[in-house]
Amino acid sequence: MRFSNVMKLSGLAVAGLLALTACGGATAGSTTGGPESSSSSSAPASSASAASASPLATTSSEDAGTSSGSYKVAAWALPISEAGDKLGTIKGDSFSVDIYQVATDVASKDSMFVDKETKENLLKKGDPVVYLNYVVTNTSSAEIPLSHSLITPNAKYTDWKYLGGMPSDSSSEGFKKHGLSSSGAKLKEKDPFVLKPGESFNIAENFGYTAGKETEIKVTMTPQGADGDLDHDKKETAETTVTLK
Repeated sequence: MRFSNVMKLSGLAVAGLLALTACGGATAGSTTGGPESSSSSSAPASSASAASASPLATTSSEDAGTSSGSYKVAAWALPISEAGDKLGTIKGDSFSVDIYQVATDVASKDSMFVDKETKENLLKKGDPVVYLNYVVTNTSSAEIPLSHSLITPNAKYTDWKYLGGMPSDSSSEGFKKHGLSSSGAKLKEKDPFVLKPGESFNIAENFGYTAGKETEIKVTMTPQGADGDLDHDKKETAETTVTLK
């Protein structure tokens, strides 16, 4: 399969890409993959851009979403939304993730990535995007302490030809519009966010939308250690494949 390179629009980012290529790796940037995503051929965003574009960026509303009562919401978590169509469930060793397709909309601006060969932006302003909501539940008998990243979701079409995640619309307004949260936790709450057995929280993301697409969804959960750092020895990754409505 031919993999096309993707580069950022700015010349400065190209220089950064060349430097990173020389080191043998690159970060995903403004895509559906989080900081634990695999290396890709995508040009990396600056650290500031990556933070603002991350699907885990904090929203300003504490009442995003509506709790339906089907889940036991963690005390530190925002209300849980079960709106939309349930596409499937991911099951890990100590957690499960119910996946809901909540809404479709359009991108509020161009993404930072273009196809190097065609010069086409991979997600243009006005292009359709889809919002997925992930409801995470602790299915184990032990408490799970989490950092601000909570979980790292990574959705990618099975025929996505680029290495790395798919571009997303980083605007927080879209999440608010559809009653979703891109952070999962209430404002002013401090880590560790302890997810007790049977408790749940939700977190949402968006990416370019094509109806009927088979989509691989991988979720990584890395607990926070007693020292405040991520405990990578206890990291769990689980995945499934769903079909968008």
